[in-house]
Amino acid sequence: MSKKRRSKKKATAAPKTMVSGITPRRLLTVVVAAVALLLAAVSIHAYESGQQELHDLTVIGQGEPVIVQIHDPNCPTCRRLKKIVTGALESHDSVVYRLANIRTASGKALQEKYAVPHVTLLFFDGAGKHVHTTTGLQTSAQIDRVISRFIPPT
Repeated sequence: MSKKRRSKKKATAAPKTMVSGITPRRLLTVVVAAVALLLAAVSIHAYESGQQELHDLTVIGQGEPVIVQIHDPNCPTCRRLKKIVTGALESHDSVVYRLANIRTASGKALQEKYAVPHVTLLFFDGAGKHVHTTTGLQTSAQIDRVISRFIPPT
């Protein structure tokens, strides 16, 4: 007499469902993905808003002194100058910093108006009067001296 071996398979219960056949794990994955997409969208929007503000040249003559960098985004020296200027302006809260991208119509127009090359800083007082120009890579100390000389403290 031989006994037939029966395979002892464990009975598997069907996964618990929450909403129309979606498992809790799947629902969690969808929620995490949605939150990640939302955070990415918010970050992109914040970056774009900051970039628009940084290139907004309409602030010249609006009451606050402005430093405008004539800027070529493909120029490594321009990018270095941008870092130096933003660092120097940490101690000058009343001075607004803007970029005039020479690859845009408004940036090119400003460059041509003052007949300057890129890697140039244009200094404007609160009334929008052009008070000084520096060309070439500047140090933080040089920028600070120009601000102290040409832009009165508020």
